Amino acid sequence: MKRLINSGQRQKGMSTVILIVVVAIFGFFVTTFFKVFPMYYENLKVNSVLEAVQNDSSVDPKSKRAIWESLNKRLFIDDVRLIKPEHVTMIRKNDKTTVTVSYETRDNYIGNLFIGAQFSSSVVIDR
Repeated sequence: MKRLINSGQRQKGMSTVILIVVVAIFGFFVTTFFKVFPMYYENLKVNSVLEAVQNDSSVDPKSKRAIWESLNKRLFIDDVRLIKPEHVTMIRKNDKTTVTVSYETRDNYIGNLFIGAQFSSSVVIDR
């Protein structure tokens, strides 16, 4: 009896279905990256603004208004429009001011789904 499949005639490579599955998985990860990366990049900007305020000797750490104005100016320059005054808390204790920025961000993902993240960053100004 003849063999139905010769060893030299075996299929090599991917089938069309497997190729579509691989492309779909790759597309899922690329879409997720392009939706999540801006959230974390904006948080990186917020952290750098907080560090800049912490290191700025011209900001009066006893004045909440001065701290907010300095934060707001730097956030505007870095094009971070998400942070509002209600996201910022300032606590003065033992000649140290703790500035905390806590906020939530959301973005549409696919259809009715969204991606969201909560961020919280703080610095201590001790002057």
